[in-house]
Amino acid sequence: MNTQTVQGQKNQDHVKTAIPKFEEFFSTTNKEQVFATLDKYPEEKSVEINYHDLEIFDPDMADLLIEKPEQMLEAASKAISNIDPQRKNALLNVRFINLRNNVPLRFLRSEYIGKFVSVDGIVRKTDEIRPRIINATFECRQCMRLHDVEQSSNIIHEPAVCVECGGRSFRLLGEESKFMDTQTVKVQEPLENLSGGDQPRQINVILEDDMVDTLTPGDIVKTTGILKTVRDEKTKRFNNYIYGNDIEPLEQEFEELKIEDEDVEEIKELANSPDIYEKIIASTAPSIRGYEEVKEAIAFQLFGGTTKELEDKTRIRGDMHILIVGDPGIGKSQILKYVSKLAPRGIYTSGKGTSGVGLTAAAVRDDLGGWSLEAGALVLGDKGNVCVDELDKMRDEDRSAIHEALEQQTISIAKAGIMATLNSRCSVLAAANPKFGRFDRYKTVAEQIDLPSPILSRFDLIFVVEDKPNKEKDKNLAEHILNIHKDNAIHFEINPELLRKYIAYARREIHPTLSTEAIETLQQFYVDMRGGAIEDDSPVPITARQLEALVRLSEASARIRLSDVVSKEDALRAVELEENCMKQVGYDPETGKVDIDKIEGRTPKSQRDKINIVTDTIKEVSLDYGDNAPREIVISELSDNYNIDENKFDEILKALKAKGVIYEPKPEHYKLS
Repeated sequence: MNTQTVQGQKNQDHVKTAIPKFEEFFSTTNKEQVFATLDKYPEEKSVEINYHDLEIFDPDMADLLIEKPEQMLEAASKAISNIDPQRKNALLNVRFINLRNNVPLRFLRSEYIGKFVSVDGIVRKTDEIRPRIINATFECRQCMRLHDVEQSSNIIHEPAVCVECGGRSFRLLGEESKFMDTQTVKVQEPLENLSGGDQPRQINVILEDDMVDTLTPGDIVKTTGILKTVRDEKTKRFNNYIYGNDIEPLEQEFEELKIEDEDVEEIKELANSPDIYEKIIASTAPSIRGYEEVKEAIAFQLFGGTTKELEDKTRIRGDMHILIVGDPGIGKSQILKYVSKLAPRGIYTSGKGTSGVGLTAAAVRDDLGGWSLEAGALVLGDKGNVCVDELDKMRDEDRSAIHEALEQQTISIAKAGIMATLNSRCSVLAAANPKFGRFDRYKTVAEQIDLPSPILSRFDLIFVVEDKPNKEKDKNLAEHILNIHKDNAIHFEINPELLRKYIAYARREIHPTLSTEAIETLQQFYVDMRGGAIEDDSPVPITARQLEALVRLSEASARIRLSDVVSKEDALRAVELEENCMKQVGYDPETGKVDIDKIEGRTPKSQRDKINIVTDTIKEVSLDYGDNAPREIVISELSDNYNIDENKFDEILKALKAKGVIYEPKPEHYKLS
């Protein structure tokens, strides 16, 4: 008897001895659960069993399940079929959860091949669902007799010989054969488990039957299955993969977070507190002292506005985008990290190490030679929060990748023959440093933000945080930091886990609508702001884009109170926040007014006026001096008539040269193009 036959006999013995034990286990410990699933068969094909229950019932069987998973799972399935009172001949999939053999992905080496293991990871890519043949029907080409042959892999095994006529030539009948759905997903180890410089490990997981189409890129899961290996015919090397038995989500979106009845009572009680806003603001990044306005805005972002789909299929986003521009060392990165952990689907990425495809999606070849999309950060963060640190450090071509994601909340891909539109319904919280490293108090804020206007215009709120010395504030901050180092403890107004559930409940259950008073308040603010810009030479202070941001902020304020109606107070709170932001970034000291072009990074009205004066002066001087305007004459005219000095002239001249409006036909002489 050869070794393979002996091994096969041993496997059969394992199955035979395990079946009666599993029958006893299912009839006692998990009887209700198993019988409830049998009643719903074939609509439900799987029953989940807690591994701890098996370990308590029979530790030897639990150990054998780890060592000989294929045989034991087969025995468990047959045992359920044997105790089925309805005799449906049901072959249920027995899926085990809470396996003790949890192995970090990077330590999943050859010693675990053939063993039952579970690994934690994030889903990076899902391939197409394809059929796998499990029972092939062959037709003998001579006598037409049909033969059924069970198949255990993608390599088709034909009958050795026809039992009717002895023929050896067969034809596979695809329509008569039995198939099962199968899908390959790629799982990567969680990013938070990596230390500096580590390359994240990945492994393919094969999902079959009712497990297919249950995962999307970005899901964080615990995968239980059998570690197997297969030889690559091209490279002649072996590649490991997991034959999946169970998939258990580890982190959910806001809408999927499980909230018990007692949690709801606690949330409602909290929402009725008169100081609920102060509590939530204090619970946002509690290790950072101060910056109440920024924290209030982030709290509003976490709760979010209401997404609306109009009758003409136009979608108005409810997610808010916030940009924090601040001096180094004020805790911007720490705030972003905290938000990424507080949001159930939160992703943190830094601009310096992020490429365009890393933010959106990359086209990659799958094992069968076709192309499939591998999701980037903005897709993985769908229905969550994406925190982008050091936005100003990204290359221009990579930064442009987020234009569409910020406003339309989709990512359109046209590469490698793939035309696709992926959802990116996420809130973006970004941080950047001033252009010159630290804010210069003698320059306007808008000049110091090194970001293009199309990006700036898409942020609902832009905050400028300066590190100004203040004796009282500095004393309190130092005391706060030193106490944290001393006690390693932070006081939470609201426990982070409860706050996650509070946010999830509000986003799932509360969909506020604007009251008449709120509409009047927002309308009045919008009209009043634009009312000061009726004259032709006035800057435009606000546009409809800011009005939509005010609506989102008002809805978020109502959600914090768990109110279905946006009140006048909610609208006033939103107006105050928006007004403070606009004064910080958009105030033009030359006109004494707020200019929306300054906020969104374009040339402000006062600067445009000066540009027109300079070009007109050069035109007039060039008429008197033979088509070329001498520098000293132009500067003299501007200084005498318009109070524009040489430094301001050089600044404007540089901008006009860059745009090709002015050139120098000879040194120190200027001419309009």
